[in-house]
Amino acid sequence: MRIVAVITLMTLFLSCGGDETIEEVSGDAAPEVPTVYLVSVDSIGIEMGDSTYVMGAIEGLAYGPDGNIAILDCALACIRIYSPEGEYLRQIGRRGNGPGELQSIAFLGISEDGHVCLTGDGGGILGVHQFDYYTGEWLGSYPSLGTPATCIEGAEDSFYVRKDINLDTSSGEPQILISISKYAFGEEDPVITYIEDTAPFILDNMASMVELVWYGYDVAADFSGNTYIAPRSAEDAVVIIYGSDGFETGCIELDLEPVLRTDEEIEMERLILTAKMSAMGNDQMPPLEPDPYKPLIRGLEVDGEGNIWVQHGGLSVPTFSVYSSYGELMYNAEVTGDHPDGNSWRFCIDRSGILAYAEDPADGYQKVYILEVDRDTAEMP
Repeated sequence: MRIVAVITLMTLFLSCGGDETIEEVSGDAAPEVPTVYLVSVDSIGIEMGDSTYVMGAIEGLAYGPDGNIAILDCALACIRIYSPEGEYLRQIGRRGNGPGELQSIAFLGISEDGHVCLTGDGGGILGVHQFDYYTGEWLGSYPSLGTPATCIEGAEDSFYVRKDINLDTSSGEPQILISISKYAFGEEDPVITYIEDTAPFILDNMASMVELVWYGYDVAADFSGNTYIAPRSAEDAVVIIYGSDGFETGCIELDLEPVLRTDEEIEMERLILTAKMSAMGNDQMPPLEPDPYKPLIRGLEVDGEGNIWVQHGGLSVPTFSVYSSYGELMYNAEVTGDHPDGNSWRFCIDRSGILAYAEDPADGYQKVYILEVDRDTAEMP
C-alpha cells in the first residue's frame, strides 16, 4: 500500500509554527546545553603512493552493516571498502559499459541489511544501481524519468530514501517536480512519499537549479523507520520528522542567523557545483552564480542512539545542534583542531561512528577523516 503525505514547502514551514513544533532553539538558548568536541583520530587517503588509498573524487560515505567504511569515488566509478582502522579491504563496482558496470555516479546509501544503492550512469542506464554489500554482486539497475535520484539514504531493513527531480512542461510553463520518497529494494515505485513540491524552471539561474539537484533538501533516515528532512534555505531552518507510517510526527525549528558568503566562499561554491555537474557528464554549463547567503542548515545525520545531528550552515567551523529523537536539544557539537577546509566538509554519522571529507580540500587531495566525540573536554553551561 502506498502512503502519500503530500506537503509543499510553504506548508512545511507553516506546520512548524503550530502544535507540531517540538523544539525551538534560539541563540540565547545555546549556553543552556553543553558543547562537546569532535576530534579527528585517523584518516584514510594519501596524495601519492598505493593506489588503493589515493582518492579520485569522493561523492559519498556510509558505514556498512558490519561497521566497515564505504567510500564512493565517482572518478574511479566504484565503492571502496575499508576497515574501521582504515585498511583497504575490497571494491564494489568498476568502470565500464556492461551490465553492472558504472560510469558517472554519485550519492550512496546502504540499508540496514546490506543493500547498496547509488545513482548515475551505469550499464547504459541513467538511474539507480543496486549491489549486495557483502558480495559486491550487481543486483539490478532502474532508469530514472528525469535526473538520477539524489540524497540517497539507507534505511531500515532493505529500504532506502531518495529525492527525485523531474521536469514538467504539460502546462506550457516548465516546472521542476520534486519528490522525496522511501523505496523498497528492487521496487520501482515508492512505498511512502513524504514531500511532493514544485519549483519554477529558470533557465538563466542555473546555479539554483544545480543546487536544487545536488542539495535542495538534507535527508536522513534511521533504522527504526523514521525519516528526517530539512529544506535547504537561507531564511528558514526547520527539520521535519516523519514516522514509519510516512506522516509528520514533529518539527524542529532553529533560530539561526543568515550569513553572507565571502568572495572566496562564493568562488569555492561555484567550483564545487561546476565540478559536480562535470562529474555527472555535463560539461556544457553556463557560468554559475551561487546564492550569496549560506544555507542555514547544510547537513542532517542520525546517530546510533537515534539522536538528530543538525549541521549549521553559516559557520566556518563544522558545528551541530544535537537533538533527541523527541526533539529535545541535548548538546552542541563542534569540530576541534586546525582544519582549513572544514567549511566544505561533508559528514556521515550513524551507529558505527563519525566520518567526514572535504569537497574542496586545502591540501589539494581528498581523504576521509575518522572522528570521535571527546567528552572529556565538554564545556558545561
